[in-house]
Amino acid sequence: MTKKSGAILLFVLLLGFWIVLATRWDLTTIIAGFIVSAMIVFYNYDLIFNHQEATVITLRYLKALVIFVFVLLFSIIKSNVQVAIIVLSKKMPINPGFQTIRQPLKKAMNQAMYGNAITLTPGTLSIDMDDEHILVHGLIVDTVKELEGSALEKAVIAFEEVIK
Repeated sequence: MTKKSGAILLFVLLLGFWIVLATRWDLTTIIAGFIVSAMIVFYNYDLIFNHQEATVITLRYLKALVIFVFVLLFSIIKSNVQVAIIVLSKKMPINPGFQTIRQPLKKAMNQAMYGNAITLTPGTLSIDMDDEHILVHGLIVDTVKELEGSALEKAVIAFEEVIK
């Protein structure tokens, strides 16, 4: 995907999202959406669309993306249940703390995606990240280590391998 086609795709997606969220569809609303979408693409053109992060969308890519989304949703649901059990128990067995885990990914976009996925799962929060490690705060510090080798990590690694 070239920078130009990526910018056009982002513009169309942003404008479509604007129209879906609009409470009324009139010329003023659509023009405002057009201007806002164009400004977002213009100001983020160099930030988002570089040749190192661009990828070709293939069936393998879509399959890996769908698997990642399902694994993430499963992890979120599983963590929700675990946190609910902890919070609803009389003893409330929490042991909050920080734990460093390894960063298995190479591309910055995928690293950010993995850090955000960790933050989306209840009971964990990505605090800091570099090319080799992620600092994670956990409601139970011992469970943070379980992220290494987890299904979520494997899904993100598989996703990155598809887009190389």
